[in-house]
Amino acid sequence: MRKKHLNSILLLFTLILLTVSCGGNKKDKLPETGSASLVEVKIEGMTCTGCEQTIQRNVGKLEGIKSVKATFTDGRAVIEYFPTMVDTLRIKDAITGTGYKVIKFDNIQSVETSN
Repeated sequence: MRKKHLNSILLLFTLILLTVSCGGNKKDKLPETGSASLVEVKIEGMTCTGCEQTIQRNVGKLEGIKSVKATFTDGRAVIEYFPTMVDTLRIKDAITGTGYKVIKFDNIQSVETSN
C-alpha cells in the first residue's frame, strides 16, 4: 500500500514537471527583427525585491515584452517591448493590476532588433 502511494506521488510529480517544462516559451513568438521600444516607467509602492519580481513576472507575461527590469530603490522599471504587439496601456494595466501605481512613462529610445 505504501509503495503504491509513493508511486502515485512520483507519477504526479513527474506529470507536473512535464507540464511546466513543456509549456512553451512565449519569448519564441517575438519578432526576429523589427523596431522595439524602450520605456522607463516610474512606479509608486515598490518596497522590496519581492515587489520587483512581481512587476517583472506580471509585465513579462504579456506577449510582446522582450525584457523587464524593475528596481524598487529607484521606483522604476525599464521595459523593452514591441509596440506592434503590446501597448503602454496594457503594460500599465499589468503593473496596476499587481497593486502598484504608475506615475509616468518616459520613452527612452527605439531599438532595431535582429536575432
